[in-house]
Amino acid sequence: MKKLILTFLFIFALMHFLQAADRRVTIDSVKVGSNILQIDFTVDGIIDQKVAEGLRQGLVSTIEYQIQLWEKRSGWINNLVTQQYVRLKVYFDNWENKFVIMSAEEKRLTSALETVREKCSRITNVEIIPIEKIKPGKKYFFTVKTILRPLSVENYQDIKNWLSGKAKNLDLKNIDDTEQQEKKLKGGLLKMFLALTGFGDRVISGQSDEFSISEKQVKWGN
Repeated sequence: MKKLILTFLFIFALMHFLQAADRRVTIDSVKVGSNILQIDFTVDGIIDQKVAEGLRQGLVSTIEYQIQLWEKRSGWINNLVTQQYVRLKVYFDNWENKFVIMSAEEKRLTSALETVREKCSRITNVEIIPIEKIKPGKKYFFTVKTILRPLSVENYQDIKNWLSGKAKNLDLKNIDDTEQQEKKLKGGLLKMFLALTGFGDRVISGQSDEFSISEKQVKWGN
């Protein structure tokens, strides 16, 4: 039995690895607007078919984009200049029969899954830091980490029953996306199971090339 379980987990791990190959963060643009350094980036594969199906069944997903600006230094240690966060919450409103995308700026309703994917994948004009705080002649780069958190630990049994076919619908009414939920994932097998079935935290990262700022313009490379 133990061998069967390990084989099952290995197969899911292989599938998870192959799917992860299609997920990445691409830094599309670093620019200066109104004397503030801004960034645009794209996250590929954040809303796949499994997550989309979960949304339609009542799953609430939160997406956090962690954007860090680093100053390049010689040796191993670079300097973290500043960091910004962009957060979205996505769910399906059965009353409106539409997806809901919530951010700090707006609440958008749409019936199109592609609109959800576009809104969650393409992040533009994120203001990072006034350029007067950028040191002339210094090299910088961005890192972006995207974290999708689809459920709380309390809903694990509901997810398990749904995946096994014991329940026709998900009944997830009180999903908490705080860091406390992440700390509750102490069981190794539970955390692995959630990750492999597509309902655990999903992390996608990317990094820009090095650049400098000269005369309010972004200069890439040397």
